[in-house]
Amino acid sequence: MLLNDPVTLLFIIIPFGLMTTLMLCLSYVGTRRHRAPLHWWIAGDLVLAAYRAVDLLQPGVVSPGYEWLGLLAPQTAFIANTGGLLLAISCHTLALHQLANRRRSIAWHLRMLLTPVLAYAMGASVLLHNVYMLSWFFLFCVLTIGLQCCVTWPLRRRFRGAWALLAGHVALLIFHADNAITLALAPPPPLSFDEPDMFSLPALAMDFMVSFLFTLSFALMLQEQLRQQVVQLSITDTLTGALNRRGAVSTILQEERRQSGSQRYPLSVAMVDLDNFKRINDQYGHSVGDTALQVFAQTVTRLMRKDDVFVRWGGEEFLLVFPGTDVQQAQAFMKRLRDALDNRPRTAELPFQIGFSAGLVQTAAMNSREDFETLLRAVDKALYRAKQVRGRVEVVEAVDL
Repeated sequence: MLLNDPVTLLFIIIPFGLMTTLMLCLSYVGTRRHRAPLHWWIAGDLVLAAYRAVDLLQPGVVSPGYEWLGLLAPQTAFIANTGGLLLAISCHTLALHQLANRRRSIAWHLRMLLTPVLAYAMGASVLLHNVYMLSWFFLFCVLTIGLQCCVTWPLRRRFRGAWALLAGHVALLIFHADNAITLALAPPPPLSFDEPDMFSLPALAMDFMVSFLFTLSFALMLQEQLRQQVVQLSITDTLTGALNRRGAVSTILQEERRQSGSQRYPLSVAMVDLDNFKRINDQYGHSVGDTALQVFAQTVTRLMRKDDVFVRWGGEEFLLVFPGTDVQQAQAFMKRLRDALDNRPRTAELPFQIGFSAGLVQTAAMNSREDFETLLRAVDKALYRAKQVRGRVEVVEAVDL
């Protein structure tokens, strides 16, 4: 088979798209709202499959009988080929950006996708017969890969596959930067374009290997994201979005051990119970009771800090853990929470104010499950006293411990 036989070329080029696309589709099954990274990466792989196929569209490349494929002049094919590579890199960059859960507008995505390609194409149309044409191309390779490296860098903390991508980025940056500098200092003769410009088999093999390894790394990152989502769903209360009781103890203790130190203490724990919740369910129905739970959880989430832990302990009971907070500061939070709930306007869905009672305790250390359970028993006693009056926050006393 000849290299310029289109059938042979298609058998070589098709794996760029089909193999990596199939691998990605089989490697990741997630919820609909988490599929954007997959879609962007598939788009990049399909562009990679097409960017080498552009060479087939030059007159004189294909064997007799396929002359109708010769649609692009060598100059046009060169710009389309190199621009396609930059477009594929930009698609993969957007996939990584989506994987980091960074939400942007459609206009922002289009700018990120098209700006590098259009800037390169405009410069290439001017420098096409200039000695610095190849330097211009390698410069844009460095810029687009460098941008992708910057997007990947924060992901290394969440995904092991990001390290493989970063290693590949470093290798490609060194390669393209060296070419850009060498060709700028000692520019070769201008490209003649007097005959079709065909890729070599080593270049094709290199493209295929880099594409495969990058896609394999990204598939690993998608698998890790799916596993994280499954774990998160298993410890999250679906109604309120708070941690559930099943995942609370291990999550809190792991966080305390991971960030153990004086800056985490004193630590305060509050047990909160919504007032008159049974009467709400009996009078208004369970759907209104669920709405009250959701409104309460949303209010807490809005007021709490990043390091605070919020747990739905069961029914209408919630647990709040405040690292680096003494009991006075925790009481101040409870006051802000009560004010926010009191100032909430009544609606047809929730025609009453939400009140709560709470028990509160402060500790200087919490290193084991036994410590945590001791605190819970004490704060539960304080909550019991608060519920006798309702609408109060009771601090744990010595007798409770």
